This record gives sequence, C-alpha cells and structure tokens, in this order.
Amino acid sequence: MEAPVTDIDRQRLPWWAWLLTAMILHAGTQISLLFKYSQGVTDYYLPTALSLVLIQWWGPRVVLPILYLNSTLSTYLWGIPADQWYEWPVYALPETGFTFLGWLLFRKIYRGKYWLPDIKNLLAFLFLGALIPLIIEIFSLQLLLTYLGEQTWEAFWPLARRNALGEFTSSFGLALPLLYYGSYFMQKGNLLYERPESIPSSYLLNRYQRIELAGIYILLLLLVFNIDFEKFWYIYGLLSLYIAIRFGFGPVAFTNYYIFLITYIIPRLFTQFGYKPIGQEQNLDVTNILLGASLLLVFAAVVGRVITDLKIAEIRLQQQNHELDQINKELDRFVYSVSHDLTAPLKSILGLVNISRLAHEPADVSHYLSRIEQSVHKLEIFISEVLDYSKNKRQEPDMEQIKLLELCTEIIQNIRNVEDFGNINIDLSNLRHQEIKQDKMRLSIILHNLLTNAIKFQKRIPEHQPYIRISTRKSFEKVIIEIEDNGEGIPPGVQDKIFNMFYRGTEKSSGSGLGLYIAKEAASRMQGNIYVQSEYGKGSVFIIELKEHVVSY
Repeated sequence: MEAPVTDIDRQRLPWWAWLLTAMILHAGTQISLLFKYSQGVTDYYLPTALSLVLIQWWGPRVVLPILYLNSTLSTYLWGIPADQWYEWPVYALPETGFTFLGWLLFRKIYRGKYWLPDIKNLLAFLFLGALIPLIIEIFSLQLLLTYLGEQTWEAFWPLARRNALGEFTSSFGLALPLLYYGSYFMQKGNLLYERPESIPSSYLLNRYQRIELAGIYILLLLLVFNIDFEKFWYIYGLLSLYIAIRFGFGPVAFTNYYIFLITYIIPRLFTQFGYKPIGQEQNLDVTNILLGASLLLVFAAVVGRVITDLKIAEIRLQQQNHELDQINKELDRFVYSVSHDLTAPLKSILGLVNISRLAHEPADVSHYLSRIEQSVHKLEIFISEVLDYSKNKRQEPDMEQIKLLELCTEIIQNIRNVEDFGNINIDLSNLRHQEIKQDKMRLSIILHNLLTNAIKFQKRIPEHQPYIRISTRKSFEKVIIEIEDNGEGIPPGVQDKIFNMFYRGTEKSSGSGLGLYIAKEAASRMQGNIYVQSEYGKGSVFIIELKEHVVSY
C-alpha cells in the first residue's frame, strides 16, 4: 500500500481546474440524456464515471461541490419539474455520495494507487472504488424515485438491475483507461493535487503492435454491423482475451470500453438520430448486453493486469540479474584492489620501522616516524572510504530535514587537517535553499569527498587565490547543489572516467580512487545524479542533482 501523503506533497491546483471540472461534468450530463429510458435513469451516465476519475486527480475539494451542483441543476433535465425544485438537492445526494465513498474507501482507507500499477490496486479499485459505492448509490436513487412517486414499486428491481449494470459498465469501463494512461501525463504536467513519488509511463506499443491492434478494432467494428451481440458475444470476449494476453492491461482496458461503445452506445446514438444500423434492426435485450459488457470488462481487465504484472516482473528480474552480475564483477575487483591498497601502506610501515631501528641520529628517526605517520594517515583515509562504501551499499535511505549551512560547516571543520586547507577560501554565501529533506549520511559522504578533492587539486602557483563556492538552486522538482573551484581542472579525456571505481587520474595521485565512485553511488541511492563540468587549467564544477522538496528561506 502507498505511504500516507504528507502536506508537502499537496499542491495548489490552477484556477481553471474548477471551471474545467464543471464543463466536463455538464458535457457528460448532456451526452447521458441521449440514453435516458425512464424517469431519472439512463443506460449510460457519464458524470459519475468522469467524477470517479477527476476526484482521484484533483481531490474532493474541487470535484464534490461541482458534482453536487451539476447534479442538482440537471435534475430538471431528467424529468423532475420546476415546481418540485426542493427535491432537486435530494436527488443529487446519491451521485455525490457514490464519488465520495469510492474515493474514501479506495484512496484514503485502502491507500490505493489510482494509476492501477498492479493487480491488487485494480481489484481494490473494482470493489472499493466502484462496485460497493455503486450498489449503495443505485439503491438510494431507486428508493428516492419510488418513494417520491416518480417510479412504481413493481419497476424497482428491473430498473435497479439495468441502471446498476449500465452505470458500472460506463463508470468502471471509462475510468480504467483514463486512470491508467492519463495519470502519468497529469503528473508530468504537474496537475495532481496529491503528488505521488512516481507514476511510471504506460506500456507503449511498437509500430507493428499498433497496426495489429488497429486491425482488430476494424474487425470488431465490422462484427457489430453483421452479427447479433446477444448470440455471439463470446467472439468479442475471445478477441478481448487475445488483446489482454498479447498486449497487456492498458490496451485491453481501452479495447473493452471500445467494444462497449460500438456494441451499444453508437447503435443507440444512430437510433436517436433516426438511423438503424445494419445488424441492429432487432430489439436487443439491453440487460443482457450490459451484463455481457460488464463481465467482459472485469474478466479481460484482470487477465490483462496479470499479464502486464508478469511482464514487469520479468523485466525487473532481468535487470536484477544484470545488476547482480555487475555487483559480482565489482566485488571481485573491489576485493583485489582493497587487499592491494591495504598491503602497500602496511609494508611501507614495516619497512620504515625496520630501517628506523638501524638509525642512530635523532633527525633520521624523526624523519622515519614522519614517513610512518604519513602511511598511517593514508591507511586511515582508505579505511574510512571503505567504510563509506560499505555504509552506502548496506544502509537504506533515511530521509530527514537537513540544514545545509550547518552540514557544510561541520564537514569543513572535519577536513581542516587536509594539506593546504588554510590556503583556500570556501564561500557558502550562495546557499539559497538552506534546508532540504534527504539522506544526511549519503549527502555528507558526497560533500566530504568533493570538498576534499577540491582542496587537494588546487593550483599551487604564486599569487593564485584558490576558492571553493558551494551554491544551491532549484530546477523543477530537483535540488541542484554546485561545488565550484578554480583549481587544476580535469583533462577532457579523463572526465568520463573519474567516477569509475579505483580510477586515479595520474600515477602521482595519492588517493585510493574510491572517493568519486562512492559519491556517484551515494547520489544514485538517493535517486539523484552527480556529474562534472570542467575546463582543464581553469577549474571544475561538480553538480549534484537530488529529487527532493525544498524549504526556501
């Protein structure tokens, strides 16, 4: 289930969201009136289907008031006369209650993901978001119509059954493709009132699959005008099942609604305008058509969702196998390099200890001790980097509010023992976004490595004034942290390699070659990225991109 949405994930919608909601619901009402068959009821009621989608995207604050107002004012169009205006708000309650209850059960209580990424969310939406609220709505509406004298008790069950099947088919059938395909683009356009962490792009078809699917749609359309749906409904079911197995959830969700449109909605529209399509001359049993369409919707959607889940699982398994192979290769290289880099300073220390025992002059002993201290310090730094590597690989990301100024100041204090630290000016005046929510341990590792490298590779020429500037800015949904220096810079042929494990730019490099690799891996674990822009001889800018919320001061 999805984690609770925090306040920072909510955002203010544009003003036209209210206006667009009203226009969409009103247009849905006008279309639905073409399919009215009795007082206050229709076989194809679009406002509930549309509101079921809109409330997931834009929330109850926008959708529910407009839905209730639209339903109240539209009551007159459904046959309730103006002299009974006081009944209009009552008739609007079941429809509004259906939308609110579906949102409450599926989104708030179950914490469902409305872009339907797996079979669990699909089934939860089917029962909690559509079926249970729909049963309550239909019975409430039929009771109102019967109690207020608009319908007879004898017609209660036949009309309730037909109304429930029609509204379920239109609501569930239309909601599936809209939520599955539309949610990704709504998030991309920053038009969701509650912004989830990520909605994956929908399963896209290649050129040949699109041609194949278009051919099936043409075949389905030809079947409508030449065969009796009541007798040969299973043909549509077989084609829908083929699409579910062949293409997965998204295409079959769209196909099911397409079948409903061409087998029932379009023929009814022809009839409304005085035309009788070929193959539709007989009086079809509407209840059977709606029952067949609803069963087709559910069965094919579930099969399609399972097929898509299997494809996603297969892709993830392949990715994990590839990552595991890479990790094994990396581990072999890591063990070899670590053993070598640990052995070298230890041998150096042992050699210096043996030589110092032979020395008689205090100056020689002091020199050897200084060399031993350097080797121990180098060994200490390397062990610290190995521990950073281990922590980054082992620990899960731990999000917390970080005050960037305090963190940078703390890191600067910890690296004061780095050689030539006192010669460089570190500027923190451009920290425009001083607080972020991120993994503090990993961000500390990244900043520590980048600042240490900037100090090590400063220019050591007369009259040069070395500096490091740390700045932050925001770009769309990302926090950008830049660390700029005017040091030696990085040659063009080396820039693509500096983030590789154990890569040293030159033979004279004193580091282990782990620092930038660990920084890159840490950024990746934070769902971010790090890259460099450098001009050899003039300096470098290391850019850290982190997807996170920012509090500006």
